[in-house]
Amino acid sequence: MKILSFRLLWTLMAVVVLSVFCAGAAFADYAYYFPYFSSSDSKGEVIGLALTNADGVKNDVKIVIKDQGGVTRKVEYWKLAPFGQQNAVIGADLDEVEGSFQVVSTRPLTGLAFLFTQQMTVMYDLPMTQSPVNKLDIPHTAQDTEWGMRIFVNNPKAKAVSVDITYRDGAGVGTISAYEVNLDAYGSAVINLADLLTYWNLPELSGGCLHLVTDGSGIVAFATYDSLKSGGSFYAGLEAVDPTKQLIRPQYAVVSCSAPGYTSGAHALIEVEKPRSVQENLLPTISDIKMAAQGEHFYRIDRRNGNVTKFSATVPAAPIWQYSVEASNPQSMIFVSESKAYITRLGSTKMWIVNPATTTEANFKIGEVELADYADADGSPDMTKGVVVGGKLFLLLQRLEYWVPQTAYLVVIDTESNIEIDTQNGAANLKGIPLPVKNPWDIVYRDGKIYLNGVGNAFSNPVDFSGGIVSVDPDTYEVEMIVDDGDQDEHPYGNISGMTVVSATRGYFVTYAGWGDNAIYGFNPTTGVVDESALAAFPLNPTPDEPDSGTNIANMNVDGQGNLWVASNTSSGGGLLTIINPADDSVDQEQSLELNPQGIAFGTWE
Repeated sequence: MKILSFRLLWTLMAVVVLSVFCAGAAFADYAYYFPYFSSSDSKGEVIGLALTNADGVKNDVKIVIKDQGGVTRKVEYWKLAPFGQQNAVIGADLDEVEGSFQVVSTRPLTGLAFLFTQQMTVMYDLPMTQSPVNKLDIPHTAQDTEWGMRIFVNNPKAKAVSVDITYRDGAGVGTISAYEVNLDAYGSAVINLADLLTYWNLPELSGGCLHLVTDGSGIVAFATYDSLKSGGSFYAGLEAVDPTKQLIRPQYAVVSCSAPGYTSGAHALIEVEKPRSVQENLLPTISDIKMAAQGEHFYRIDRRNGNVTKFSATVPAAPIWQYSVEASNPQSMIFVSESKAYITRLGSTKMWIVNPATTTEANFKIGEVELADYADADGSPDMTKGVVVGGKLFLLLQRLEYWVPQTAYLVVIDTESNIEIDTQNGAANLKGIPLPVKNPWDIVYRDGKIYLNGVGNAFSNPVDFSGGIVSVDPDTYEVEMIVDDGDQDEHPYGNISGMTVVSATRGYFVTYAGWGDNAIYGFNPTTGVVDESALAAFPLNPTPDEPDSGTNIANMNVDGQGNLWVASNTSSGGGLLTIINPADDSVDQEQSLELNPQGIAFGTWE
């Protein structure tokens, strides 16, 4: 009776329009997802919804309630006045239904839902989500004699998906198998954490995080956390968080650029957040430059002249200092912290350890790492790029013997001691990891794995197909070939001249069959499955009658929001940055530049 009275009270508080709107109403502009719906007398649960029209124009709202099998059980319609608000229990006349619901509207909304339970003595606030994603974290767990949790997962799309739930403890360790949840199209599920413990054969959980991953088109999730089962009175709603979208600070992109013919160069600075203001042609110099960034500072690497220049993103054309790294063809700057970085030097066997925070050149170089054991007949190991993962530097050694690719290595350096770690994978006297691809170019770390690509010898005649994309486990050093570039008889993508990874299920690589003869393919870094067709945003390839008509894909990188940035250029000039949304490979923005972009690095504003 208490539940019924409460529903009537909410109904009296708000007018619920149950009739269908006029034919002119369009419900396609805004969509909001809620992972749980309940109308259950036996469980003592109802859902209250509160919405506010965020616009000065009247708003038509449709609320679609579905059961756990994805079947629509009820549709309700609200009309919100300009900047108006409405609240009510939804699905009040449904009996014993659990599922999820979606709100679609003609104008933007703010709002949330309330899950009322325990005979109206407990209320959880249930957030609404606009963007389903493939990976979510529930940032706290506890399940024992006092505490309990329920997890609500919803698939708001028209295709069935499976969701893997895993757990890591407070130390970040997780050795248990994934708990699989299968969801119908538009379906949902409620999982008691106690059932997960039974599956994992664990007595209880205290702290740690739950990870939800799907290779489908995205999910939304939520959890309740309380001490009610032990007679306690503590309870909270836990929002599931997308770990790939967490920016500590807004980002900027710093781009190295060159003139056609490589006669000169400069750098550009672009805000990552829209409207993405652009400052370009900053401090013109030679064309042979690369960029690196750490926090609010970025660094321009002059490869030909062998020096590094430090800038502040707030004053991007004014050097703070410029220090020499000798005539050693520096390639990249890999940061451990604001006061420690490694500079790779292609023309030397010694990698420098530097302090970027110093204000004097005498204190810039603080050490070096000797890599002469990896040098080939030309005297150089050809060190290029690297990533720091878990206190270890993973460094690529191309090992080009007079430009002919030899066995490449991934060297592992302890970043505290600066001593090479023996991976027990190398040949005699070599501690590093031999790679199954030659001439490695790019390396990234994402979702627990290191990914790198090798281009083989794309510039020989005939072309040598000895490249591809490889993953490396940063703990076990296990190497796995993800995408093979093929051989002389069959090479569906040509040489793979660039690569980056957005998530464990989405990455991109650049194919190369000559200058301007490029394409970009999406692939799944976990399975190695490559998309059937290249990205539609980059269709330009040379034609027989116009051999110089192609667009060269110079570089790719992923910003903190998970968007793909692609630098492309033509031989006649006129550079372009194309920003791609990996959710559907659509073009988010195209930004023209006066010079040709060559490399992209991301930093964060102060």
